[in-house]
Amino acid sequence: MIKSVKRIRLGYAIAFLLLLASYFLIISTNRRLEKEKKWILHNREQFKKITDIELAMREAESNAQGYLTSMNSHFLDRFRKNETAIDSLSRGLAVISNRDVALSDKKKQLQSMIDHRLADLTTAIRAQRGTTSVMPAVPDNSVHPDYIFQRLQEMRDIEESSMQYRVSRLNNFYTSTEAFIYLSLLIALIAAAYAITTFNTQLNRRRRMNQAANQYRMDLEKNVKELNEKNIELKSLRGIEKLAVIGRVARVMAHEIRNPLTNISLATQQLCDLPYAEKDEETHLLFNIIKRNSDRISQIVTDLLNATKYMQLDMQKENINTILDESLEMAKDRLLLKKIEVRKRYTPDICDILIDKERIKLAILNIIVNAIEAMDEKKGMLELITKTENNKCIIEIRDNGKGMSEETLYNVFEPYFTLKKKGNGLGLTHAQNIIINHKGSIKVESKEGIGTTFHIALNLA
Repeated sequence: MIKSVKRIRLGYAIAFLLLLASYFLIISTNRRLEKEKKWILHNREQFKKITDIELAMREAESNAQGYLTSMNSHFLDRFRKNETAIDSLSRGLAVISNRDVALSDKKKQLQSMIDHRLADLTTAIRAQRGTTSVMPAVPDNSVHPDYIFQRLQEMRDIEESSMQYRVSRLNNFYTSTEAFIYLSLLIALIAAAYAITTFNTQLNRRRRMNQAANQYRMDLEKNVKELNEKNIELKSLRGIEKLAVIGRVARVMAHEIRNPLTNISLATQQLCDLPYAEKDEETHLLFNIIKRNSDRISQIVTDLLNATKYMQLDMQKENINTILDESLEMAKDRLLLKKIEVRKRYTPDICDILIDKERIKLAILNIIVNAIEAMDEKKGMLELITKTENNKCIIEIRDNGKGMSEETLYNVFEPYFTLKKKGNGLGLTHAQNIIINHKGSIKVESKEGIGTTFHIALNLA
């Protein structure tokens, strides 16, 4: 593995160095091309100036000869214009030929020849204007035009030769640069191919390892999920079993307690009917205490039975969002009294569920009341959520109250378990019994100082 990594790094390093060399070569080539471009433009400009001077000189010669022959002022005007143009072109050529020594010397000689020739033509023209005869007036010792044109041709040849030399150098440079680029490209391709091949080999190996690891992780997650599901089912079964055991105990206790209570009640009633009992106020007061406490014991037994017994449900299709709203309406006074904020996060198009409406409302109301009592006044926030998951209707009731400890959380559904000063501890037991009778599930999450969340899952219709 380490050798493969080194090979990959080596291939990328070679490719990078070649790429860096290519960049330097491109920059150098650009500078060289820019320099050659300036020289070529310079030569081209000189060549153009020389050609323009030759054309202007030929026109000046032609116009001067035309004037000397015909005395037509039109030729004279054109001669003056060409003379001015030659002067301007000569000055321009002098400026751009300063860097070329050989051309500069020839330019000086040419300028001298042109000046002499133009001066001779001007003298001839002036002399001709002073006489009426028509004859050539150019001095015999004047610079011959062919010498001037020959010198101009020599200067053009020099520029042409210089341009060809530079083009040849540029072609040689281009050829060598192209060869180096192709060679660099070939080496870079070989290095990149080597690095890519090694990288792909390692990548395929890593993919296989990742696939094996992912498969192991998926199997592990599946096992954990199944374990969690089994754990939830086990907790639910334990809750059902515990509720069933409590129900059996409650029925036995109800039977064993109600029989003596009935006898006590009958005996107390008979004693109350005796003549002396009606006259004795103290005796009558004691009989009332016995009767009141007997009724209380009977009511406790009835409440325990109602909280744990199997129910005959009136199942109908209902909308759970409506059920929650109706349960909130039943707790409206408590909410207003403690100034609790209510936040609803209902799923609007949630499917109907098959439930006993009144019993589910009672179960939800018990949970809402517990949440209200756990929150502080003006600071409480009750949140109700509905959604669907795994073909079940999920109801979440959250509060930001005091929360519960681990011990309280473990015993929260136990009958008669309560931390309130007032209450019999059967509200959540009754709520759990209603949910279980609907073949649903209920669980609670809580953290002290943060709040509590009840999760209710019911089957969709």
